[in-house]
Amino acid sequence: MYRYFMPAQRATLIIVTAFVAACAHPRSGAIAAGGAGAQPAPEASCLLSTGSVSARAPTITIGLSEAVEPRHAPFARNDAERIVFRHLYETPVRIDCDGHVRPELAEQWEKADGGRRWTFRLRDGAQFWDGAPVTAQDIVFGHGGAGYTLSAPEKSVVTVTFTKEQDDVPPVLGDPGLAVTKPAPDSSWPIGTGSYWATSATTTPQEIRAHTPRGDTLVFKFAASGDARDLLDAGVDLLVTRDRALRDYAATLQNHEVAALPWDRTYVYVTAEAGGGSTRFDGLEQAVRAEARRAEGDFWWRDLRACGIARDSAPPAPTGQRRILYPRGDPTARELAGRLAALTHAVATGRAPDDFSAALAGGKDWGYVVALPRVTANVCRSAKDLLPTWPATFTALVDTRPTAIVRRGVARWTVDQDGSVHLAP
Repeated sequence: MYRYFMPAQRATLIIVTAFVAACAHPRSGAIAAGGAGAQPAPEASCLLSTGSVSARAPTITIGLSEAVEPRHAPFARNDAERIVFRHLYETPVRIDCDGHVRPELAEQWEKADGGRRWTFRLRDGAQFWDGAPVTAQDIVFGHGGAGYTLSAPEKSVVTVTFTKEQDDVPPVLGDPGLAVTKPAPDSSWPIGTGSYWATSATTTPQEIRAHTPRGDTLVFKFAASGDARDLLDAGVDLLVTRDRALRDYAATLQNHEVAALPWDRTYVYVTAEAGGGSTRFDGLEQAVRAEARRAEGDFWWRDLRACGIARDSAPPAPTGQRRILYPRGDPTARELAGRLAALTHAVATGRAPDDFSAALAGGKDWGYVVALPRVTANVCRSAKDLLPTWPATFTALVDTRPTAIVRRGVARWTVDQDGSVHLAP
């Protein structure tokens, strides 16, 4: 049975023929200033399945069709890293698919000074995997950004001060950049604070095993053959994919739910070519295997002056062959780059992710296909990490969204605003 997940105000999985809308922008989920007011209603609308789950299985298996590099944590570079890191590392708050702010490391918050200052209190007993307590200083150290500062007035209290008033709970506290980690002397995995922990000893080329202190286990299993259908045939409990063919195959399997997740990614053509930002490329959604639509929306990267990015200098001059680069390992970027190259008489060329980032920063090629999040908790950090500083022009190409394939009766899964899937609390 083929179903769509709808991020609405009721919890349901229903058969539909139209696409669901993207999740809303963050809404208030604040505890009232000076007290512990009501939290938003339970996030049943963000559950992937409402089927009966009598008890969470002690061992749950999640299929991965992309590589995971522990040294990237907690900044995910693909869907596989996003789902793994989401289970291992925590931010002060998280933002659910309806835009409500939910407790995570911080369990209470209040605002003061008309919303210029917000105070967050850490949950009792918060600790790292090694048993060391988490303090406010662990969140504050090395962090901060355009328009806000962090301080730790008490051991378990974090204060965020903004240059402008914030009526609602500031979503920046849900930024993966504020995930609390510390180096591990004997592991490639940074030490985190999530319920599950992983180490180099629990990581092999075939799988990553993460455990809780009480013995529950998450097994993240890679597709050994490169064909993710093998993971479904092997009985994984969750698989997130952008491949429409794999989605359709999963819809034929018994005891599975197939749920469309929020539109979470926009592919953008970046170029220094004069007039490049006004170019229209129609019909590209038909050129990719991912579920895609023409890009639409009020994109966060259109005006970054608040981040100190004005791009008023001269653009770099392209050199050498007329190339359009894309990050190798991203099939949608490859398909789009190939189509753009055919339309502009260029050559599509793949680069390893780190090499692609370096090339984009240099700006010496004709153009680049870049995947950007549709929603970000921290616009300035995302711009710094993902966009060039030279005066590029941007053409939004397509929006894409993944599909979650869920085995019934094993566990409850929930979806955050950025499209990440994780075990429901």
